[in-house]
Amino acid sequence: MIGGWSTVASTVQYTGLRVVVRRDSVRRADQSLGTYEYTESVDGVRVVALNDRGRIALVEEAVYACGQRLLMCPGGGCEPGEDPLAAARRELAEEAGIHAAEIELLTTMWRMPAGARTREHLYLARGLSVGEHHRDPSEADMELHWFPLEKAVAMCTAGRIVEAGTLAAVLLTAQRADIQATPSADRPS
Repeated sequence: MIGGWSTVASTVQYTGLRVVVRRDSVRRADQSLGTYEYTESVDGVRVVALNDRGRIALVEEAVYACGQRLLMCPGGGCEPGEDPLAAARRELAEEAGIHAAEIELLTTMWRMPAGARTREHLYLARGLSVGEHHRDPSEADMELHWFPLEKAVAMCTAGRIVEAGTLAAVLLTAQRADIQATPSADRPS
């Protein structure tokens, strides 16, 4: 809890298969009262799979809740109790048929901090081998595409890539690639 804040009451408004909706009454540090409604769900993962040619894997699929086909890094929800790194490896293999020799954490971010108590773990995968995917029925229309990292960055700035985890993961990967490509004497201090 935030320093000086306390929860006065917390009630579950709805429980679904993958989400819980809560309403909390709180006392803030200044002693004022407030009510917060938010969702709780398992954490998620997104994985930038970067091959040795500088191309990244993006999956395109119809996303019911937003009513659009979106380009996203492979990813999804962690199973209850599942380590995020294990979920990243699982989702990468299931959705794209990709296995990675190395996966490193880019960052962990809040998905929507004012309305959801859930985080997104963003990873960079390298040393890729591609095989068969094992998509679940809701992913039957998913298509795998490979884009040069620079083009994916341009797609982020042009509004073609609009999913928050993918935006952050692609831009963090590009920043990391720029930093690693800059000779140490030229790096800002």
